[in-house]
Amino acid sequence: MRRRSLLLVITTFIVAAAIPVDAQDYSRFRFNVGGGVGFPQGDLKLFAGNSGNFVAGAGYNFTKYFGVDTEYFWEDLPIKDQVLQQLNATSQNLRAQQYAWTFNPIVEVPVFRKFGTYVIGGIGWYHRSGQTTTPAVGAVCIPYWSWWYGCALATTDIVTASRSSSAFGKNIGMGFTYRIGESHLKIYAEARYHEASYNNVPTKLVPVTFGIRW
Repeated sequence: MRRRSLLLVITTFIVAAAIPVDAQDYSRFRFNVGGGVGFPQGDLKLFAGNSGNFVAGAGYNFTKYFGVDTEYFWEDLPIKDQVLQQLNATSQNLRAQQYAWTFNPIVEVPVFRKFGTYVIGGIGWYHRSGQTTTPAVGAVCIPYWSWWYGCALATTDIVTASRSSSAFGKNIGMGFTYRIGESHLKIYAEARYHEASYNNVPTKLVPVTFGIRW
């Protein structure tokens, strides 16, 4: 996978350098926001199920068809029911998630009229965390109660255990775009592979994302 990722990056720069530049038909700055569904891969899918993801990014276009961007990526990792049963837990008191900050070159290729495709891939910082909670009676001092008469006794979730880990990771993927009108605004659909190894225990995900690119 590392060799293929390196080959993609090298190919990306070669293709970008070979594509002619049209300075009148693109924006120097790029933005994107989207969300969708993530699919765990490898050993992770034995423990976590499919769930939602969110991504937001910004970057710079060096040419009409080549740029770089930086993205914030978040993925929920809901624990599967059979695992919860083994742990005698519920989805309300056992949670896990991953988020990342990535840096990616991107090459866009027009296909037909307003339709286009692109290849994206890069590296980044990934963080995985999980926690268990248990309901208990305690003092709740939210502004609503404070406004009336101070703190109040109520049932609240108490964190009983938590663990998190950070690692460098990589991603690679491709997407399709459709330009809206004559503007730079595009609707996009994308599938990307993310992998990060935490203490030699990798987290592998394939999020499918739908959103808007500028």
